[in-house]
Amino acid sequence: MSTVLFLPGHMEGISSREYSKTIAAIKSKGYDVKFVPIKWRRTTIDDWVNELWKEYDKYNPGDVILAGFSFGAMTAFAAASKKNPKELWLFSLSPYFGEDMSSLKKSWRKSIGKRKAAAFERISSGAMAKSIECRTLLFIGEKEAKTYPTLRVRANAVRGALKNSRLVVVPETEHDVSDDRYISAIVANI
Repeated sequence: MSTVLFLPGHMEGISSREYSKTIAAIKSKGYDVKFVPIKWRRTTIDDWVNELWKEYDKYNPGDVILAGFSFGAMTAFAAASKKNPKELWLFSLSPYFGEDMSSLKKSWRKSIGKRKAAAFERISSGAMAKSIECRTLLFIGEKEAKTYPTLRVRANAVRGALKNSRLVVVPETEHDVSDDRYISAIVANI
């Protein structure tokens, strides 16, 4: 049985949204799911990846699926570029890679802090994609893509850069992996 290591969105824990619904749906497909809490405050994506690796190293890499939502998807993506999981599931991949930083508002950059912004500037989704060989599923909500067009741009760029990937656009859905429509799309595609 494959184990899914699931990472939440920025500043979120298991009770921040209905992650338990998403996790239950993934489990219904026969997967073991481990929610990986992340210490978000005063840390960067490098720290988040290291936290994920502590959990990842407890399992056989051939049986691990990395999954994450938003910043958690960025973290799973970055980790997959260094280690080779069985699969990679990216739910609403945040568009905060080095390629994206110049298009972001200065107020956003200021709100996340200099260290996080500097860490994001150092990572390239294009460079990372070159070393990811596993099957990758990218999900994005139709409404969130309209609200945040950079999400769609990044999802399309990553899908195009990966050798074995598919993009799933979830109809009528915002930035919420616990939305019933999002969950239905996950169940139908994993």
